[in-house]
Amino acid sequence: MPLPRTAAALAAGAAVLTALAGCGSGAAGPQGAEGGTRTVAAANGEVEVPADPQRVVVLWRPTLAAAVRLGAEVAGTAGDPGGDGGLAPFLPPGADGADLEIVSASAAEDQVDLEKVGAVRPDLIIGVDTENGAQAGMLPELEAIAPTVLLEWTGTESWRGHLAEVGEVLGRQDEAERAEREYTDAVAGARARIEEAAGDPAEQEVSLLRLQSAQEVRIETPDSFSGGIAEDIGLARPEGHAEADAGRDFISESHENLERADADVLFVMSGSGYPEAPETFGGGVWSELRAVRDEQVYAVDYDVWGASNHYAALRVADEMAAALTGESDPAL
Repeated sequence: MPLPRTAAALAAGAAVLTALAGCGSGAAGPQGAEGGTRTVAAANGEVEVPADPQRVVVLWRPTLAAAVRLGAEVAGTAGDPGGDGGLAPFLPPGADGADLEIVSASAAEDQVDLEKVGAVRPDLIIGVDTENGAQAGMLPELEAIAPTVLLEWTGTESWRGHLAEVGEVLGRQDEAERAEREYTDAVAGARARIEEAAGDPAEQEVSLLRLQSAQEVRIETPDSFSGGIAEDIGLARPEGHAEADAGRDFISESHENLERADADVLFVMSGSGYPEAPETFGGGVWSELRAVRDEQVYAVDYDVWGASNHYAALRVADEMAAALTGESDPAL
């Protein structure tokens, strides 16, 4: 799939490879931070943190993306049960995070290996405060290792505010603003490409469909990560795709109700959570869809399109534009 065309993102990718390469070294821990401390406001109250943290552990993969984009030295990170930790969608092009210490390889927020956290000797830990409050329950153990900041995370739409908040914690607000402008420019660029090739984006109706399992499909609403990007570009959504299921950012349907996902252009998402998902769409119930008949169905990677972070957002905006301008081949 196409990578973002943002020059700044590519430059950041080259820089981060150097930064990640040093993460496994035996650098000094909390006592190694220089330059005094600052007090930051967090979900767990006011926290005194190093003014210039040198070794940061992050307990949420979107936090990894934010910290890397802002130039922090990440010493350890939460990962995913997959063999590579599922880090690639949270890093710039060319970086795979192989040198990062994964301190949690579980989908459960509180399944953190405290021994690994301590072993990398962080001078700052950044976690999240979600609805279930799992990491808040670990605060005493985490704070015994290093100053710990929990940032509120309410859902996949939180990624932009999260980037700014991580910037506050790290004292890198100016870089966070530059990252925000990168995204704004990427959206504007995607919109301009679509306008030039296909006309007003508001007249291009798109559907975002996740293949969750053999029994369930999910229609991503504007409250979702990819849905929010489509909205920022100005793309239209089918009637009935705006209202999510209670407490969610998607609408759950069965494969038998696939026609409810139809649109001018259909993006079909599957990823590592559903390895048996098809890669092409043209037979069976799919053949009934207008988007399939018009050859306007595109397969995309949910591991990226659901990653809720800055680097993934740049890719999603680019891939949406590539499909709507005919630069991508349909999945038929």
